[in-house]
Amino acid sequence: MEKKKLYILTYDHGGYVLWKDEVKPRLKDIFEWMEKYPKLRIGLDYESFTFDEFSRCDPEIVEMIGELLKKYPDRIGLGATTYGQPLSLTISEESNARQLSYAVKTNMEYFGVTPPVYAISEFALNNQTPQLAKLCGYKAAILRSHVMGYGYTKTFDSAWGRWIGKDKTEMPAVPVYDGQGRGFNCTTVDNWILSRWPRHLRYSLEDFEDMFSKYEPLLASRYDDLTQEIEPLTEYVETKDNYEYVLLEDIPELYGEAVDELITDDNDFHVQMPWGYCGNEIFNGVRQSEVNAVQAEKLNAFSVMLGGETYQNKTDEAWKYALAAQHHDVTICGLLDLSRRFIPASISASDYVKNESAKTFASRFANKDGKPVAVNMHSFAVDEWVDFNGRKYHITLPAFTAKTVCGSSEKYPFEWENGVLETPVYRAVLTDCGIAYLENKRTGRRIFDNGSESIFTAHIENADCVSKGKWNVEIKDTYALAVFEGNIGSIPFRLEMAFNGESPRIDCKTRFELHGEHVGITGEKAGLEKSITVDGHRHDGKLNFNMNLCLDNNRKMFRDLPYSISEWDGQVRVTEDYWYVEDRILIDKKVSPEESFASTTNIEGIYWIGLRDEKGGVAVFNRGCMGGMVKGNRLSIPLVYADLYLCGTKMLDGVYEDEFALMSYDSSVSCTDIHRNAVSYSYQPQIIACENGDGDLNSFEAATLKSCGGEVILTTLYNENGALYARFCNYSDESATAEFGCAFGKADAEVDLLCNELAKIDGGKLSFRPWEIKTVRIR
Repeated sequence: MEKKKLYILTYDHGGYVLWKDEVKPRLKDIFEWMEKYPKLRIGLDYESFTFDEFSRCDPEIVEMIGELLKKYPDRIGLGATTYGQPLSLTISEESNARQLSYAVKTNMEYFGVTPPVYAISEFALNNQTPQLAKLCGYKAAILRSHVMGYGYTKTFDSAWGRWIGKDKTEMPAVPVYDGQGRGFNCTTVDNWILSRWPRHLRYSLEDFEDMFSKYEPLLASRYDDLTQEIEPLTEYVETKDNYEYVLLEDIPELYGEAVDELITDDNDFHVQMPWGYCGNEIFNGVRQSEVNAVQAEKLNAFSVMLGGETYQNKTDEAWKYALAAQHHDVTICGLLDLSRRFIPASISASDYVKNESAKTFASRFANKDGKPVAVNMHSFAVDEWVDFNGRKYHITLPAFTAKTVCGSSEKYPFEWENGVLETPVYRAVLTDCGIAYLENKRTGRRIFDNGSESIFTAHIENADCVSKGKWNVEIKDTYALAVFEGNIGSIPFRLEMAFNGESPRIDCKTRFELHGEHVGITGEKAGLEKSITVDGHRHDGKLNFNMNLCLDNNRKMFRDLPYSISEWDGQVRVTEDYWYVEDRILIDKKVSPEESFASTTNIEGIYWIGLRDEKGGVAVFNRGCMGGMVKGNRLSIPLVYADLYLCGTKMLDGVYEDEFALMSYDSSVSCTDIHRNAVSYSYQPQIIACENGDGDLNSFEAATLKSCGGEVILTTLYNENGALYARFCNYSDESATAEFGCAFGKADAEVDLLCNELAKIDGGKLSFRPWEIKTVRIR
């Protein structure tokens, strides 16, 4: 009897970031292997940034890739499906869209080809990937994270099916088979074999065939480091008649029609990050670069409507360096040399676009008194307090509006006496440990109650340490600034909490000065074996900001994800197991509310995380550190980790800062309301100095958005190739209709993420499925 086929998909994971010195030697090997091993077909999983960067610093590498693709068109495949190989659950919604679209454009620019199937090595997967990938022209996907150190997904009892994501978009996909492998700090079993056999003999390809013989077609796939020694296995495959190499291009035809349903939800995609690593410098910087890129392209779009120039080349530059900084190895390996190059380069390009665009506003606005212009580029009204040139501005603006503003002349009742701070919204009892409790005066409900516990805790130099310090409160007409300064162990700290007017949001800044201290509890210190693989992911013992929230036992956890908002129900453990023959992981266990309340879990959100009960809750907005640890009602935000770490221990010397905000709310506030507030916190109104402007405008409404049902929110507005484009997402489980109007021109077509026309639209009228993303062209 003829033995069943085993299809082998093998792609070298690498590129400029981390592997730049290894790329050329590996390409030379591949040239030799093409002649030496006639059966071999292999792909190049390089981030597309690689092609841009090597074209500048070593063009021969780009030429070698082009020659391989031309000489062996049926045996060499391009595997670059993202521009910067990110962990997609730790970057913003627009960053997710741009990672895909810039990859396709860059691949086509250099080689005239791009992969037809979406596939990745490390965790660039989320529940909106089917929609985003389809909008970039992908025909199918490999629903596998091959290297699962930082993320993994659901497994399925299926060889091939229709991956159905958040908005019900369907995409044919090869999943991770049940038992094939899931969990942090491991790879799928086939990836391990194809990368490490026969050096590691735990399993062979024959074992893989036996373990998963019920799946047909059976695919063993590898997306692993280009430094792996794969030639012995390559030589072995030549001797096996039933082993056949395939490329991504072969998958759709090989598998045919997808029948099985592969349904995922937001909680089927698990990520862990070493929050606090490098003092959060890289995480904060990545957020700053992606926010600035969006702000720059939006402001430039507004400027174009007022007659200004487009700066597409500069916005492209800003995005590309932001996307490169999001590379998983930059963030998880602490590649500070690259982050300190990419992030400033991105921000510099964004600042150029913003500064040039601002000149158009200055020329168009009538402003004899030197009042600045505030610009709200959101599709919803904002109520923000913004510092500008030493003054506080209370910005209340309708959607898509720019107007001249004055520094605030409002007066609010703030009082500070004997450790008690009273604001229009809050009552805070301040102690030498931090904050005894914070209370919402309007509802009479305590937000958190720390009692005599410290606001900061950390395990420093093998000792449990708590914060001690003194408060100083500055009272002004419009705000109160509470500053807590002291030490935690040997580390000086500063905490600022700004209470602005009647805003329910408290803006916080932290500052820690380190000089090589060990911060965090490692497994070695806890007496555990093989601990280095999980040390950076244990948040207890890091330098944490802590709140004992005042919530009932039926409290729930919520967070935002790329183009999504969801309840988090996962109790995900940090694991060192490599493969699960029987999947016994906590996310599959039905946990009672009482058990959930008593357990410890990590919660990750792009812009915010929140806990609430039936009466209301508390949200934490962030500007970089996207994680928290929840145990019962205790919420801890990890700010510093400096100790043993698998991907490169980084001790800290210098000043490290974080920004986040706290917002309490009652039961009438929806998760979408919280999301709008969190987005407004990250993307604040832009204020432009317009000294002695003599233009014809005092205000300007750039666009309008009228919607019915759902929660349609604009995510960006940008110029590309002579047209404006607006992107929206319906952040709701309900369908919606919307009508978008623009001062510049007319929305005439719906387009994909590559700006290819999908359908004509009439009068800017749009219909949205729940959680659907749409981009429209404005002529």
